[in-house]
Amino acid sequence: MVLTAKATAEFISVGCNRITQAAAWGIDGLVAFGTHHAVALYYPQDPQCRGIVATLPGHTGRVNCVEFINRGNELDQTNVAIVSGSADKTVKIWKLAKGRKWVNSATLTGHTGGIDAIGCMRAPSIAGEPDLLATGSGDGTIRVWERRVVDDETDEVTCVQVIQCGVKYPLSLAISYLPGSNVPILASGTTDKHITIYISQRDPSSSPSVAQFVRSLALQGHDNWVRSLAFATYTPPPRGTYHAPSPNPHHTMREGDLLLASASQDKYIRLWRVAVQGGTAEEGRKKAEASGGFTKDMLEALEESVLLGESVQLSTKAHVVDVDIASENESQKKQRYNIMFEALLMGHDDWVFSVGWQKPMLVQGQDGVKRYHQPMALVSASSDKSMMIWRPDTETGVWLNQVRVGEIGGTLGFYGGLFGPDGRFILAHGYNGAFHLWKNIGTDEDGNDWQPQVTTSGHFKDVQSLSWDPMHQYLVSVSLDQTARLFAPWEHTATDGRPATTWHEIGRPQIHGYDIQCIAFVNRWEYVSGADEKVIRVFDAPKTFVENLSNISGLSDLVGEGEKRPLGANLPALGLSNKAVFEGEAESMANSEVDYLRGQSYAPAPSLLADHLTHPPFEEYLLQHSLWPEVEKLYGHGYEIISVGASHDGKLVASACKAALPEHAIIRLFETSKWKELPNPLASHSLTVTQTKFSHDDRFLLSVSRDRLWSLFERVLGDDANPYKLVAQNKSHARIIWDCSWSHDGKLFATGSRDKTVKIWSQTGETSSAWSCLATIKLSEAVTAVDLAPFLIHGGQVIYMILFGMACKIACIE
Repeated sequence: MVLTAKATAEFISVGCNRITQAAAWGIDGLVAFGTHHAVALYYPQDPQCRGIVATLPGHTGRVNCVEFINRGNELDQTNVAIVSGSADKTVKIWKLAKGRKWVNSATLTGHTGGIDAIGCMRAPSIAGEPDLLATGSGDGTIRVWERRVVDDETDEVTCVQVIQCGVKYPLSLAISYLPGSNVPILASGTTDKHITIYISQRDPSSSPSVAQFVRSLALQGHDNWVRSLAFATYTPPPRGTYHAPSPNPHHTMREGDLLLASASQDKYIRLWRVAVQGGTAEEGRKKAEASGGFTKDMLEALEESVLLGESVQLSTKAHVVDVDIASENESQKKQRYNIMFEALLMGHDDWVFSVGWQKPMLVQGQDGVKRYHQPMALVSASSDKSMMIWRPDTETGVWLNQVRVGEIGGTLGFYGGLFGPDGRFILAHGYNGAFHLWKNIGTDEDGNDWQPQVTTSGHFKDVQSLSWDPMHQYLVSVSLDQTARLFAPWEHTATDGRPATTWHEIGRPQIHGYDIQCIAFVNRWEYVSGADEKVIRVFDAPKTFVENLSNISGLSDLVGEGEKRPLGANLPALGLSNKAVFEGEAESMANSEVDYLRGQSYAPAPSLLADHLTHPPFEEYLLQHSLWPEVEKLYGHGYEIISVGASHDGKLVASACKAALPEHAIIRLFETSKWKELPNPLASHSLTVTQTKFSHDDRFLLSVSRDRLWSLFERVLGDDANPYKLVAQNKSHARIIWDCSWSHDGKLFATGSRDKTVKIWSQTGETSSAWSCLATIKLSEAVTAVDLAPFLIHGGQVIYMILFGMACKIACIE
């Protein structure tokens, strides 16, 4: 009898995709970001730090860009949907349906290339249906869409225009309304270094007249690709606040003016102003140029660029455009706008990938009335490993870099930076898929005391294997991102005062130069791993990790456990082996004038190795200070390691490598007391052995293979040279067998295959060679992983629990 069990997610760990527009922070506090082929949802300001709350699978290619659709007036705006664009050439819209369940309400097709940019309306007041959005693709087109709600789980989305970009490709998009109107303006940053402006106009020749975006002008100035665009509407703050406008006579911003921020790979950020202009076109141009001459920050930027030998273009040329605006009686009237360069922001030392405005807020003036206000605060993220916050000086109006946060070494910079809903948090995602969160704990509104906060983390490429420690207190996973990551519970008091237990990454034992394929624990503090190399590596926990695990997880029984262990580890330059650092060595490093750590790829400072953490570490610590020493290397295989397994008594390790011939499709056994290979490997397969598993009492060793066979070996007592012998084989699967697992009592084992079946096997008879298929579970996808629970569940009857993963990335429990 097969029963279906229900399960809820306790912890989700994923990394952000390595691309510039992969994350967005909604006004309700939700962060949506692309992770592989899915969209992950995360609340950074959650008092309990629970991390990722859900993932939305559906795309078949990498998710390249994510954005929110907003609706409402001023601070009553809400997020009504999430839009995601993928390399699979589709755009999906997600919304929250009844029962707090996220559903894919529409899939947008038509592009013939991957989706690289999404633009959604951003304005103080955003009308209801239809929602306007734009998508940019590698096929050289921008598609404009209108979204209408059909029901709780379905939307109707219509493509209303296709804009041909020619030989240039759209990399960034932004949409807003022209000042004082409901006429949409679309900005597109492209690979030709220009920002193209499109304005929606009705075609009087069509019946009925249809609004279409018309190319109005191209803004020049950037010397490289434009990677990010963001619109904001200027609102002067009430008098008596620290935001109050400057008496500077050169301050030309007026309420309702539209600001466009652009970030480029030329290392600069540019601000452009769109304003209503009266008079003739020529008068408007002259007036705009006269009022917008070279400002102090422009001249300083030009002088600095000359000293550095760099080139930078400064131009205050005003572009004047006439736009048809609908009047109150629905007739069309001409309105003149000027678009001009406002400011140049210099400070980053490498490509600027992201720029975004702080979200609107309520500001109280001298009269005690709170009013809607758009702060003039801009956050930028760059591959120079820093994120900056820019604001105009209250006296001069010159834009200054007021905050700079980031990391020192170890990674290759940030791909995106985001403001939180209240402006007190900023979030960045980087090259390795990691998030970095900072909170402003300043005592007043203008305080700039930004401190790092605990955030989520995870692998940014496929996870190949994972293993619990024998005490089930923490687990380690390995991935094609060439890292081993260690996760454990954090016992803490949440910011709302309640006790909380949440899971986090607290260590990164191995940072390798090869894709890591498999892992198995030998004992509580020691594991073996195999990668795309011929060597199996053995790692042992350092003292720092044991003490940090005790502090973070509240495990008092670990006190004194790490006294005789190395303090930590470092990785030599151009090396692959983590070298142990002992306490005496760390002290000599700290007291010596000689730089012993020079040339180390990941060289922890001695003081940091000795630090005792009480909260999950930040990315910088994980990357440089949480390695485990490598204590042994196991040789013998001729090709890349595919699987490793360890006996439950910790005495044996079984391993296998890639194989196309029977002589390579063998299982090598290593005894762990001296880390020596036993003389006679186990032979039974003709192709790659994909998994090896010991039964819980170590009586049996089970192996499965690409040759569609499973093989069963039984322990031979008293023969240390040949501890296992082949007793059974079966070839009932039609495709490669990916995984296998034992029940806790050794009476059952399961095999999962690409043939879309899971087979349960039981012993029939007294002999160990008699095993038959007890049940076959047929599924809709190839089975890639399977595991039987290590205990019985009693619910009125004795049952076994099995968990299996499929190629569609959905795990099921039976």
